Amino acid sequence: MIDSLRKKARIVFRRMRVGANLHRNDALGALHRAWGYVHATQLAGDYYEFGVHGGWSMVNSWFSYRYFRRRLAQGRALPFQRRGTVAAFLAHRPLFHGFDTFAGMPDNDEGEDTLAPGSFWCDLDIVTGDCARAGLRSPELRLVPGLFADTAAQVGLRPAAIVHLDCDLYASTRDALRAVSPCLVQGTVVLCDDYNLFRADQGRGQRRAVAEFSAVGGIRLEPWFAYGPAAQAFLCHVDHPEGG
Repeated sequence: MIDSLRKKARIVFRRMRVGANLHRNDALGALHRAWGYVHATQLAGDYYEFGVHGGWSMVNSWFSYRYFRRRLAQGRALPFQRRGTVAAFLAHRPLFHGFDTFAGMPDNDEGEDTLAPGSFWCDLDIVTGDCARAGLRSPELRLVPGLFADTAAQVGLRPAAIVHLDCDLYASTRDALRAVSPCLVQGTVVLCDDYNLFRADQGRGQRRAVAEFSAVGGIRLEPWFAYGPAAQAFLCHVDHPEGG
């Protein structure tokens, strides 16, 4: 009972402060800024999160999406009509996809106690319930349990507006990028929450995975802004074949 009341209070608090998140320099501020960019550029696409843990970044992403959508759809101060490209953008309702083992960190050789197998464990049913309390539920919400390499086929092909990589490990980030690659479009936001872990070592963690992904060609990740203690946002540039 007490735990339920605490969660309700937490959701109310997050809903109330969402409008101020743009000025934050943490993951919540990054998500808010990303959704602001998506609406400013009318980038129709879904939200993909790899590494859900307790689901609170998913909840905050949902609140930020709703904040900017309402502002674009109903804001009287905006000096344009809601037709044409704006109407087409508003007609798109993004899905929120969450991928996680829901059993904690997988086996890894990163050698960090904070990333030991089983750490960051979360319960799928609890996350589903907490998201529902915030108003985010099926069919808008898809939570997919399992290793990213094993659930890659369930990512699908829906275009991505925002990809949030909160998965720390080199192998997990590599597998997530491979899985979501077909969904990336020009301008997709990629948030790497753990980009500068391991003292920004280029040969470890998310830095290594991003470098290898970029080296393949076809999609270039342009650094956008840094946030939090060790995170980096990117914008996707998709190469077009000659004559395409």
